[in-house]
Amino acid sequence: MRKIWARLHRYLGLAAALFLLQAGLTGCIIAYQQELDAWLNPELFSSPAQGAMLDTPALLARLQREQPQYRVVSLPLTREPGKTLRVTVRPADPNQEPVADELFVDPISGKVLGGRLWGACCFERQHLIPFIYAFHYSLQLPGEVGLWVMGLAAIVWLFESLIGFYLTLPKFFSRRGQVIESSPNSDSQRKTWLHRWAPVWRIKPSASRTRFNFDLHRAGGLWLFGFMLMFAVSAISLNLRDAVFEPAVSLFSNFTPSPFDAREQRAERPPTESKVDFQQVLQTAKTDAVGHGWRQPPTTIFYNAQYGIFGVGFGETEGLGLTYLYYDGETGAYLGDYAPGTGTVADVFEAWQWPLHSGRIIGLPGRILVSMIGIGVIVMVVTGTRIWLHKQKPARAWH
Repeated sequence: MRKIWARLHRYLGLAAALFLLQAGLTGCIIAYQQELDAWLNPELFSSPAQGAMLDTPALLARLQREQPQYRVVSLPLTREPGKTLRVTVRPADPNQEPVADELFVDPISGKVLGGRLWGACCFERQHLIPFIYAFHYSLQLPGEVGLWVMGLAAIVWLFESLIGFYLTLPKFFSRRGQVIESSPNSDSQRKTWLHRWAPVWRIKPSASRTRFNFDLHRAGGLWLFGFMLMFAVSAISLNLRDAVFEPAVSLFSNFTPSPFDAREQRAERPPTESKVDFQQVLQTAKTDAVGHGWRQPPTTIFYNAQYGIFGVGFGETEGLGLTYLYYDGETGAYLGDYAPGTGTVADVFEAWQWPLHSGRIIGLPGRILVSMIGIGVIVMVVTGTRIWLHKQKPARAWH
């Protein structure tokens, strides 16, 4: 039976190898996406103007006046001296192909310094980091094809990791079916079992290259096991949320319905313009936030034209992320809120997935850790492939 699991581990690893290799490599890069993007494109991210910054109503009015071909989707509400505002937009005409969906606006003059289509191909300086980011989770394949491909690769990775962990465990039975340890629950026998397991956690540098490669793969997989499970599960949640993640988690706990869930059918219709403006929603949200006992200032506002819902975010993107208040785009009526880390067990579990996957749960140290784990995944893929190639040598020689 163990041989069957070993063979399954090998072939699952080979099936997912290329996908994990690209995910590990691109993941190391996009852990620092904001810093790298700003470094590559200072003309987009740096604001040369000096003086008083425009408030939100004035900035929106200027954008509507000078960029009538666009409608604002989201707008950051915080201002930093010397930095532009990255405003997300959509075409005013739903039938028009977007030329840009990101505008970089000087917060002092209100002038648009540049724009781009996020995730567009390929290696131009302005497009490089967003392209790599999109390639990380979708391979830049059309529609939802890429999401499914990488989501299925994450499922394979999950099972392959679990099988690999099982294969490192010492045997309980001999080949003849005899129990190797008659009482693994006793303290003395437990120590014996752990003693037999301890060597697989170590790497012997003085071993032969073949043995060193095997030890690196096996011990490295053990040390990274918890992280690989975490990344596999979080990747499934991000790529296959509706199709796989939520149905699976719902077997154990229910999710709290959101205002977006109630408007799923509406999302299939063409986008609808809001009848209330951003500033009206923002003022209402500030008042409601006080009633909720939230002390953080609002940091972002968006309007989802497919669902007809405004959202106002409070707090910081690090940690579990922003807290949101939602409003109807036609009447401005309050629709609900979202506070990450609250609600049912399923709600809390889902809220943790993106912060853990990105490393933003603990800020910069978390992102550094994510990039290091990405390197570890690459090492696992390379060493695993070398083990497989080494096992093919006798077969090639025989033929």
